[in-house]
Amino acid sequence: MQQTSSHHRTPDSAAGRAEPGGAAHRVHGLVSAALMAAGVALFMWGGSQHPPTDTSMGVVGSEDYFRTFAEHVARTEDWRSTHAGLLAGPLLWALGSVGFAAHARARPATGAGFAQSGLVALAMGAVAWSVVFVVDGFVAPLQAESAAAGDFTPEAMAAFRFSQEIVGRLGLVSWLLIGAGIAGLAAAVLADRDLGPVWRLGLGLSGVAIGLWPAAGAAVGIFQPSVFTSALWVPTALVTSLWFLLAAVALLWRGARPPRAASVSAP
Repeated sequence: MQQTSSHHRTPDSAAGRAEPGGAAHRVHGLVSAALMAAGVALFMWGGSQHPPTDTSMGVVGSEDYFRTFAEHVARTEDWRSTHAGLLAGPLLWALGSVGFAAHARARPATGAGFAQSGLVALAMGAVAWSVVFVVDGFVAPLQAESAAAGDFTPEAMAAFRFSQEIVGRLGLVSWLLIGAGIAGLAAAVLADRDLGPVWRLGLGLSGVAIGLWPAAGAAVGIFQPSVFTSALWVPTALVTSLWFLLAAVALLWRGARPPRAASVSAP
């Protein structure tokens, strides 16, 4: 008698894993895209209101530089609201990127590992960023006002300089993590063959370059002593914002498509 063995296959193994396409998944994608777009709007608005913090204020790190900076902070009425917008931007990017990464995690054969690593890095960067802009947006004005009351003497400026050292150093760390997050998400896009070449190159290749740029800039000294004092900070922040806007559009485009089932080879 010929003995045969039974092989039990789950529906997923027989028919392939379908890309999620339920109403809840689509709504989550829509909300995620809206969060990223809102983050871009708030970040760019806050950045457009912020004064330049480069050598236009003097030699970076000098007494004159910090005094000019403190004077500006003390007399700027909307300093807190401006920094609230800058603070909210990366936080909303990180929240919205959960939906962006969910597409890659639903198809583990593509770039799920890259997407997961990118999401973790982006979340870590957003947390560090929130500390930076709470200090710069809400603690620094109190210190600047105190320094102004003390006629900006070195003793009166000590606390302000201390907080700006935190802003500069931790700001670079947070932006490096945000860049790593973008690079991870973009690598997942490059690995996703379900996307067309326009999206894979436009969103994936550009994202890897944008994400790795902060590390390269820091390595060669462009972002020293702080990313915010660099002459390239504004264009760096701008292209990063545009990448998240493009990611939001891509997420909307993916959500508008009908779900596809992954192909499975015959046993």
